[in-house]
Amino acid sequence: MASGGRRDRGKEAFWRRMVRDQARGGLTVRKWCRRHRLREPAFYWWRRQLARRDAETTFVPVRVTEDRSADGGGRIEIVLGGGRRIGVCGPVDRQTLADVLAVLEASPC
Repeated sequence: MASGGRRDRGKEAFWRRMVRDQARGGLTVRKWCRRHRLREPAFYWWRRQLARRDAETTFVPVRVTEDRSADGGGRIEIVLGGGRRIGVCGPVDRQTLADVLAVLEASPC
């Protein structure tokens, strides 16, 4: 974590890519780490840490409004880490959706 107890999103994104790419690449962790000049213990630590973070359950306050999905406005389903799913019905502006996703992917409340 970065100073003040906040997560370093850049570092987390880097390690998520490394863990994902290693799993897809077919190399052993040892060979992957050597090829990418990573410390093997750090790789294993991040892999466990990211799995733990993905498994955390986050509760977010929700306000239920009328269902407008029948008006042809469309529907979006978003699948977040840990298998969390969000359904959005009707028109949603881009910035609002980005703000909601940022809150949901941030540290647990």
